[in-house]
Amino acid sequence: FGLTKVDRLLTMGCFSSRVEAPTEEPLGPPAVELDAPTPYERKLKLWRKHGGGDLEPVLASGAVAVLDAQWVISHAEAGGVLAHRQALPKEAFLSLAELVEATAHPSFLPVAALSYPWLTKDHPDPRGANLARVARALKALLSDPDYIPRLGVFWDFGSLHQHPDPPNGVMRTEEQNALFKQGLGCLGTLYSHPHTFVLRLTSFPDGHKAEEQAEGTNVAKYFDRGWCFTEQCWAGLTKAGYLSLDLGLMRGGVEYDCGSLREDCTQDGGRRPPLLPSAFAAELETKSFTNGKDDKPLVKRLYEAAFEEQFGKATELDYADLGWGDAEAAQLAEVLASGAAPRLETLDLRDNKIGDEGCKALAAALKEGAAPSLKTLWVGYKNKEQPELVAVCEERGIRLV
Repeated sequence: FGLTKVDRLLTMGCFSSRVEAPTEEPLGPPAVELDAPTPYERKLKLWRKHGGGDLEPVLASGAVAVLDAQWVISHAEAGGVLAHRQALPKEAFLSLAELVEATAHPSFLPVAALSYPWLTKDHPDPRGANLARVARALKALLSDPDYIPRLGVFWDFGSLHQHPDPPNGVMRTEEQNALFKQGLGCLGTLYSHPHTFVLRLTSFPDGHKAEEQAEGTNVAKYFDRGWCFTEQCWAGLTKAGYLSLDLGLMRGGVEYDCGSLREDCTQDGGRRPPLLPSAFAAELETKSFTNGKDDKPLVKRLYEAAFEEQFGKATELDYADLGWGDAEAAQLAEVLASGAAPRLETLDLRDNKIGDEGCKALAAALKEGAAPSLKTLWVGYKNKEQPELVAVCEERGIRLV
C-alpha cells in the first residue's frame, strides 16, 4: 500500500484531538509496500468507504475535537459538569487515528453529533443534568463492543473552541476564532452525513424552569429553536432512521442496551421527511435564535450546501418504518421531483403508513423523470400493486417490491 501523507500521519497517531494543527515535521521513513494491508489500513479503508474522509479536514486541523463517549460516561457518573473545550483534559477526546481504529461496523462511522438546547446563555448545562442523560444513552450504545467499540461525540461546548469567560472578558484567541469558524462550516456535514449518529435531546431535564433564566437567555423549546431545527433537518436528509435518535423519548427507570435504545428513540418514526432548501428557509423564519442576525443566514447557506451534497451523492435512501403517511410521501415526492437525487438507485419506504394518495404523488414525480437512476422501489406488500406506481415502474423499468 502506498500511503499518502495524511494516511502516514494517521498510522503514526499524529493527529491530536487538541487545539494544535498538524505541522510539517518529518514523517519518518517512507511507506513500505506490503503484500497485504495491515489491520489499521483495513480500518482506514472502511472509514473512508463510509465517507470518513469528509470529516478528516476539521478533525485533523483541530477545528473540531470529538469527546470520548466512555469519558463522558465516567465524568457523568462522577457527578461532573462539562467544561468548555479549552478546559477539558486530553483524555476527554478521541483523536482521528483512534476514530479510524474504532471503525468496525459495516454501516456507520463511530461518530455521534449531539443536538440539544442550551439551558443558559453562558453554559449549556450548568448542573450536569443533560450530561447525565446523554451519558445514559451513550452507555447503551456502547453496551455491545463488537457493535460500537468506541464512539466519538461532537458536543459543541466541548468540541468547538468557546469564549472561556465572557462575563470577565476572556474570549477566544485569534487562532481559536479561525478554527471555530472552520468548525462551524463543517456542522452541516457532521449532522447530515449518512453514516454518523445524531442524538437529539428534545426535552428539558427535570427541574429546568425557563421562566427562571437570566435575561437574554433563549428559553424556547427544542423544536422552536433555530439551531436545533437545523440539526434535526440535517439529520433528516439521507440518514437511515436508526441513526437519528430522539433521546427525549427515553423512559425513566429503564436500563437500555443498544437495541432497546434504538427502538424507543425511533418510535412513531422520530423524524420528518427531508425539506427542500426553500421550504427549510421559510420554516426557519418561525424559529428562535439567540443571535439570529448572524446565525440565520449562516444556517440557510449550510443547510442548502448539505442538502445538495448528500442528495447529490446518495445511491440508497432508507426511509423504512418511520411512520410516514400520505403527506410525508408527497413531501418526499416534491424533493425527488426537484432533481435532488440524480444517482439514487434504491428507495426503501417499507413499513410506513403511506396510502393511495401518497403513492400517486410518488408515481407522478417518477413519471416526470424524478430519480432518473432509480432501479428498485420498496413500498411493501400493501402498495406494490397500486396502479399508478405499477404503471410508471413498468414504464421506467423500476423493480417495485
